[in-house]
Amino acid sequence: MAALPPDNTARYKVFYDFALHTHVAQVRAAGVHSPSSFGTWFDGLMSLLSPALWSVGIVRVEFAPSGSNIFNPVVTGIEGNTYGSGTPVGLLAPQFVSFQGRSSGGHKARLSIFGVKPEENDFRFELGDNGDIDNAVSYIQSASSFAKAIDGVSPVWYSYANTGFNAYWQRKVR
Repeated sequence: MAALPPDNTARYKVFYDFALHTHVAQVRAAGVHSPSSFGTWFDGLMSLLSPALWSVGIVRVEFAPSGSNIFNPVVTGIEGNTYGSGTPVGLLAPQFVSFQGRSSGGHKARLSIFGVKPEENDFRFELGDNGDIDNAVSYIQSASSFAKAIDGVSPVWYSYANTGFNAYWQRKVR
């Protein structure tokens, strides 16, 4: 399968603060979506995840149309929103939750968020392991207009979410 250019689809970048660092979640969107509709979708996902998150605050959102690598700030209505509560101890700061799927064209899709509280011994939240993660998985599976794969096709989102500790942020904590 030939690699596709990174600018093959329109993309939103959500910049959010967590554990004294700014992180970025990139979401691919096919077709034309208003920034406010994206904000509504992302707010829905983060609201479902909120009970399972440490304190996370949305800083800004940027958008790049298909064919462009230039991201410009957009107003989505979620800027300034906070989700979750509390502050993690150093060891838990690099933990993330990752939703994954694959398009019918064979391209992978992934959306990762730092700041997840619950730990999972096998690094995967299977269906039934955590109700908040289950709700987020169900939401992302049902919201077909956002979170596309790089080929612009809605992926089939897996019924689980992976979790782990990012090595870069582990080293930062050390």
